[in-house]
Amino acid sequence: MNPHKDGWSWSEIGFTDWRRVVDLRLEEVYAITIEDAGFDDEFLKSHWEEKEPPFEFVRWFGEKHDLEPRKPVWLYPGQVVAPHQY
Repeated sequence: MNPHKDGWSWSEIGFTDWRRVVDLRLEEVYAITIEDAGFDDEFLKSHWEEKEPPFEFVRWFGEKHDLEPRKPVWLYPGQVVAPHQY
């Protein structure tokens, strides 16, 4: 059973895949990339090693920097949040 709300299983995701999912999610939600955000692999790897789910990482980053999603997004399965509610 996977305890993470976004459904990612840590027995199945390596750093390269985790990084790719983070990059795709950043673009999907905030229209930026890992490079736009200024992340280096050492910083990202520290979050991956802590087993932080990729969607949780993107959500944390957006909240930390008070970013507005570019459109309504789902944060967890079955949960849609409008940009002003995120």
